[in-house]
Amino acid sequence: MLSGKLARVLGPVTSRLPELALVAGQSMEPSLGDGAWVLARRPVAGDPRLGQVVLVEHPLRPGFELVKRVSAVSRERELVWVSGDNLERSSDSEEFGPLPRGLLRGVVLARVRPLPWRWLRADPSQIA
Repeated sequence: MLSGKLARVLGPVTSRLPELALVAGQSMEPSLGDGAWVLARRPVAGDPRLGQVVLVEHPLRPGFELVKRVSAVSRERELVWVSGDNLERSSDSEEFGPLPRGLLRGVVLARVRPLPWRWLRADPSQIA
């Protein structure tokens, strides 16, 4: 915990630093396997892009986050459709519908574990 003045000074800086998130399950295979660690930027800045890998809060389990890929965006209604890369083993918008943009929690920048790490791109075929 940071205290007093240090917290006020470092708070805005540390809240913008990327953080690690664990991928659990097979829904993002082959791009991100079970047990992979990713580097994510919070909060989401700007509009989500198609193909972007994001952290989203599960709409039926507050506080529980999922790693998914943006597969559709509705600008006028502020809705985002997310999917896993492994459609047969994914809990995503096929199951719970489109998500309000407010449930986007972060943008995944890179896979850091298992090594070798690599930057994630919007096109899943570029990740393998």
